[in-house]
Amino acid sequence: MEAGVLNTWSPAGRLRRAHAPVVLAVAWRNVRLRYKSSILGFVWSLLNPLLFLLIFLFIFSRAFPQVENYAVFALTGLIFWSFFATSSAHILGSLVESAHVLRSLAVPPIVFPLAQLLAGLFNLLLSFVPFAGILLVFGWQPTWNSLLVLPALLLFSVFLFGLGLLLAALNVFFRDIGLLWGALLPAFFYITPIAYPPDLVPDDLAWVAGLNPLYHYISLFRSVVYEGAMGTGAQWGLTALIALVALFLGWSVHRALRRGYIANY
Repeated sequence: MEAGVLNTWSPAGRLRRAHAPVVLAVAWRNVRLRYKSSILGFVWSLLNPLLFLLIFLFIFSRAFPQVENYAVFALTGLIFWSFFATSSAHILGSLVESAHVLRSLAVPPIVFPLAQLLAGLFNLLLSFVPFAGILLVFGWQPTWNSLLVLPALLLFSVFLFGLGLLLAALNVFFRDIGLLWGALLPAFFYITPIAYPPDLVPDDLAWVAGLNPLYHYISLFRSVVYEGAMGTGAQWGLTALIALVALFLGWSVHRALRRGYIANY
């Protein structure tokens, strides 16, 4: 039964139409559970990047005079970093946390990582409106090119899903993966030019920065939102390639390990 259900997924990662309502239902449940019994509810998804922004403005706004409108520069990176950090952690734990469901129902395991991604996307898209207002207060001037943030977000989401699926599959067998990822996230934050401009990276270390996928996605987001540009062909091509490689790796590891999920939950 498990193999038959899982084969409803193609290598491209498409779920059978019959399971789409399940994914949406689980995603909506995840959204509600995140803010259950919370007084501020959805506002918490705004407070985290805003708190970091206040810290950055207090500490770094005068340290980087070459950055025009530092508040918009920093917040543009923080919005998408917060989405990445929160969603990757939720996707990573999705298979283990849903073990009781997977043991009793013939539901494809991949439903739960995908539902966590959709829940994160829902929160992010909902927060675009208040964040846009905050950016306008700080002097952001949107252009038609700013709408390119949506296809850029699509590529980022594919990358995030592939990476999250890889981590979730490994986490079923090695629970240290969750602890390791929690330790690595702060490191990724500091090696990604979120609080500082990319030109601060020394030329001899530029190749190291280039190995960080987040470096390229944050650069693309900044091009279309902060600079109001279209982004270069190299930026779009590289981020698309990274997304496809991450999806292929995540899917391949999931396919290789899924038969042992039940025994290791």
